[in-house]
Amino acid sequence: MPFTPNAPAFLFENYTRNDREWFRENREIYEREIRAPFADIITALTPFMKELDPQIICDPKKVSRIFRDARIARGGPIFRQSIWCSMMRPKEQFISKPEFYVGISTDGFGWGCGYYKTPNWIMEIIRELILNGDRTAKAALKAYSKQDRFSLYGEMYKRDRYPDRSEEEKQWLDRKSLSVSFESDDPELYFSKDIEKAILEDFKTIADIYRLFAKAEDIYTERKANR
Repeated sequence: MPFTPNAPAFLFENYTRNDREWFRENREIYEREIRAPFADIITALTPFMKELDPQIICDPKKVSRIFRDARIARGGPIFRQSIWCSMMRPKEQFISKPEFYVGISTDGFGWGCGYYKTPNWIMEIIRELILNGDRTAKAALKAYSKQDRFSLYGEMYKRDRYPDRSEEEKQWLDRKSLSVSFESDDPELYFSKDIEKAILEDFKTIADIYRLFAKAEDIYTERKANR
């Protein structure tokens, strides 16, 4: 089932009220308008994800909690304004892994691929692959350059660390973290019955970017085992 205007409306009212009792009384709306569409999206994406990387976990129950972390809330709002789902390899403690994600909020939605925060050692391997002209790295940069849906995200170093490389490469090399993301507030897409197809087609266009991240992860795992 697709998202409807009831999804952002519920998130907004729930966040504004900030009332656990009200949420309990209206939980059925949350389950129907938010969690059920997310479960359908994950189910629809599962065949593609498993073909791309059998290690990716696609669990329709893996949707972010609507309650904020109590350590962060500290007397502030106890509910989130946004909800998301992630599809990634098993996570080790709190170390970020490359993921595909879909998210909605009170005023928009989006999806993408990458890291919440790329570990330094993974960034070094990604840079190494790009600098050495690795085939997987070339495919990733080409995939990004051929599309106009996603934008590249990640904090940039203040100083250009690779002045001799192309501008295209430096957009990757000079970042502390890497992800590609699409964000929108277009209601025609947000509430479209075809949103699952749109997400799937978008993820196919950036599959080579994920392959670069996965290769860096595999190289790190191999090097760690051989130490």
